[in-house]
Amino acid sequence: MNRRVVAIFDDAPEHWGTEILGVRVCGPIAEVVSTPISHAIIGIGDNHTRLRLSNELDLEWTTAVHPFSYVHPGATLGPGTVVFAGGIVQAGASVGSHVILNTKASVDHHCKVGDFSHIAVAHLGGGASIGEGVFLALGSTVLPGIHVGDWSVVRAGAVVTKNVAPATTVVGVPARPIDPSR
Repeated sequence: MNRRVVAIFDDAPEHWGTEILGVRVCGPIAEVVSTPISHAIIGIGDNHTRLRLSNELDLEWTTAVHPFSYVHPGATLGPGTVVFAGGIVQAGASVGSHVILNTKASVDHHCKVGDFSHIAVAHLGGGASIGEGVFLALGSTVLPGIHVGDWSVVRAGAVVTKNVAPATTVVGVPARPIDPSR
């Protein structure tokens, strides 16, 4: 991505002093603020944790786009957002801050993706929107023009054909709400 990773911070003590892909794990996350590091990405999949850390750490959040992905020049990506290999963001799409667009995730034209969301190998149809903190699991699809409310979960393989209320977990084809503890 034409960027050099200089350090990794991790709260698991067993990782301190080790290397991940040749980059040293320097210590706990809280120590990043006492280093000369100015630009960072939160590499944690949990949406709530990314939200908490983005509020706790006073850093300049950068955006990373894998060279084998595509982001249309007319799309916008918020700070701290990562687009992994094979990810696609089409014209007019707006992707919020600290979003993970995982491998082969696709966001069609004029979609809106809320801050702290995570899109796995999933697809948002044209004009669809997802709120803050939404998780779209592997193989899920949100049909064009449909909205998924804040902090909802769309489980693997689900096809969302109707709007989803906030804090709702949906499954199936067509997607239907379930008790999230199941």
